[in-house]
Amino acid sequence: MGVPVSQMWTVASYVLRQKLRGNRRYPLVLMLEPLFRCNLACAGCGKIQYPSSILKSTCQWPTA
Repeated sequence: MGVPVSQMWTVASYVLRQKLRGNRRYPLVLMLEPLFRCNLACAGCGKIQYPSSILKSTCQWPTA
């Protein structure tokens, strides 16, 4: 699982609270990391357990 359940719950409850209050616009910042490449070696991080070939992969942008 990429995102901890506690973090998903926190974001979901915040969004739901804003919807119930009738706020059409509210601050929400999500930091997404689309690649497995990470410069941190966090304890318990699942990303550093992948094989090197996957960790070194990059996004391929379509050419026009």
